[in-house]
This record gives sequence, C-alpha cells and structure tokens, in this order.
Amino acid sequence: MSSEIDKAGSQTTVRGTRKRSWRQLWLDVHLYLGLTVGALLVIFGITGSILVFFQEIDEWLNPELLTVSVFGEARNVEDKVIYQPLRKITDAAELVAAPGSKMTTLYAPRNSQGVFAVYMDQDSGDWQRIFVDPYRAQVTGIRSYAADEWFPDYLMDFIFQLHFSLLLGANGFTVVAIAALLLVISLFTGLIVWWPTTGQWFKALTIKRNAGGVRLNFDLHKTFAFYFFPVVGAVLLSGVYMNLNEPFVWVTQQFSPATRESPHNLSSVPSSDKQSIGVEQAWMYALEHFPDGELSAIFLPDSETGVYMVVQRQVPGLSVFWSERQIAIDQFSGGVLDVRAPNTRRSAGETFLDWQWPLHSGKAFGWVGRILIFLCGLACPVIYMTGVIRWLQKRRAQQVKDRKQLADAVVDKKIRGAI
Repeated sequence: MSSEIDKAGSQTTVRGTRKRSWRQLWLDVHLYLGLTVGALLVIFGITGSILVFFQEIDEWLNPELLTVSVFGEARNVEDKVIYQPLRKITDAAELVAAPGSKMTTLYAPRNSQGVFAVYMDQDSGDWQRIFVDPYRAQVTGIRSYAADEWFPDYLMDFIFQLHFSLLLGANGFTVVAIAALLLVISLFTGLIVWWPTTGQWFKALTIKRNAGGVRLNFDLHKTFAFYFFPVVGAVLLSGVYMNLNEPFVWVTQQFSPATRESPHNLSSVPSSDKQSIGVEQAWMYALEHFPDGELSAIFLPDSETGVYMVVQRQVPGLSVFWSERQIAIDQFSGGVLDVRAPNTRRSAGETFLDWQWPLHSGKAFGWVGRILIFLCGLACPVIYMTGVIRWLQKRRAQQVKDRKQLADAVVDKKIRGAI
C-alpha cells in the first residue's frame, strides 16, 4: 500500500515538473520574441493607428491637391453629384503623365469632395499618382515616385511604407510578414503563460487598485494584452496575408480546398479582330451586369492576357460589415469572368481570406471598426513598454538576490574559516 502511494506521489511530481518546464519554455519564447521583434510592434501599432485615417489626414494636409468643390451644374435633379465621363478623367491624366507611361489603376473619389487618383507606371520602374477633379476633368496635382524608393517624399506615403515595409524596399514586405508572424506566436505564448490555472480569473482580468509600481505595471501589461489580444492577433495575421499573399492563400487552401485562387490570376482570351477595351468600357460592362453599387477602383490588365478588375462599394444587400464587389472583366470581349462578393463565397477559406483587409483596416465595421483598430494600435506601445519594464524589474530583483546570496556565502565562508 505504501509503495502504491509513493508511486502515485512520484507520478504527480513528474507531471508537475513537466508542466513547469513547458511553462518555462513558453515564458522564454514569449520573453525573447518580445525583446527582439517586440519593438516592431510599436512601429506597426503607431503607424497603423495613423493609417486608419490615411485619406482624411492626407486631405487635411493637402487640400488643394486632394479636395475639390462641387459646383451647381455637377448635381442632378435628385441632388446627386455627376462626374465627368471616365474617358475624360483618364485623358486628362495621360496628358500630363511622363512620356511612355502606362495606366495601371484608377481610384474613384471617396466622397463628393474627393478626387480621382490615376496610377501611371513607366518602363524604368518610376511611377506617378495623378489627381483629377471629377467635375471638371482637370488635374489638381501629381506625385512622382522613383523605382524601389525607400524614403518617399510625402509624409503619409512615408508612414505607409514604414508600416508595410519598414522602409526596406521590396524585401521589407517579407521582413514585416515574418515579424508579424513571430509577434502572433508571442501573443499566444503570452496567453499560455498568463492563463490563470488556479482559477483566479478576477485577479487575472483586472488592475489592482492602489497597487505599487511593480504590480501596476504587471497588471497593465496583462490586461492590455488580454483585452486587445483578438484584435491585435487578427490585425497581425492579416498583415501576413497582405505581405505574403500567395503563401498565405496556399496554406488556406490546404484547410479549405474549395477556395479559389486570387482573381488576379484570371486570364482574358486574346482576339485577333478585337482590341482591348478601355477603362470606361470596362466600367460600363460591369454596370450592365451589376447596376447597383458605386465605383471604388479599376485595376487595368498588366499583360495581353490580363483582366480588368472592377471594384464596387456600397453595394446594397450584400453585408452590413463589408459591401464591396469585385468583378473580373475580359479585356477583349467585356465578358464577366469572375465575381467576388460576400454572397458569392464558395468556402470557409474564401470567407476567411475576404475578411483580412476589412479587418486590418477596420473598414469592416464602419467607424466603430476604424476606432477599434486605432485604439488597438495605441495599445501596442503600452503592451511592449510594460513588458520591457517587467523584464527589467525581474532582472533587477534577480541581481539583488544573487548579490545577497554571494554576500551570505562570503560571510559563511569567513565564519567557517574562523572556526
């Protein structure tokens, strides 16, 4: 009987030791990831909070470039604004573009005071953004960019590049994606270490009143990290999706085989007796099949077999969270090749992928979502700094303990020598 009790006690001790060793492993992973890539969380968070209001801030800083006034003739009898035909908008942009430029993208105004943004690429890799008044078809200004430019001349573009590539050029997108993935791991290991195995949930989820500096710092770290965990985790994961799109989609397809490839992989069928249609025609073909919804953007074909990608926003009846529709148009026939929208998803994987950008930007939930992402970004430096302070506090305490042990050992040695 005694041997059985000893055996059970031994097994319990082994399990407890293994549990502590695993917890120490997760703690070490959380610590070293936090101390290394954790600083990038501060950069991602602060720049991300700013980029939530990218367009509003840019318009406020550059009103003469990015905003226009609506004159009376630009409204119809229903008091809706009437833009100039897309052909006139693109003609105005092409007239001032650098020689040999090719149009790649057209973004529609975000509101009645906004402007069209026409993207022009050059063979050298340089490119331009040309802004056009939607009511007068007149160019309001141009922003020019060099090929593989690391430090943009314009403030909001600088912040954008810092957020998505850390100003490291094309390689920076991969670096940011890997860093975001490591930060996701750090978040999960932190959750494992934090988990209240003793059942003291109230203590784990609250900040102690009238606490000292050490306890207050620890409580701030754990509560901010826990309450913002779902949002920070989702935003970091969506960052991996945007910077490493193809590998991310491939992994998703392994869990959800019915998930379609990116619509940009679709192909037009070249025709010897037909020329490629223009931007305005692509929009007209899209409207023939889907007359509801406002123009958001048009991505032009990037090759002889490429397709027009027409994006509509504010599509009624789609989703209260995300009301965009993407329509792939054959550049020769004008036929609809594919449609992506909340009501056309074919698998859970497509739903998962379609949510990545709306979640990252906060646009999925309107102003509530944008404010939540804004606050989430501001929470990132709090999480990082309190974590670093926590590490310094524990390190200092360990150093004090080590010095005390060393002093005690010296005193003990002297006493023994005296004896």
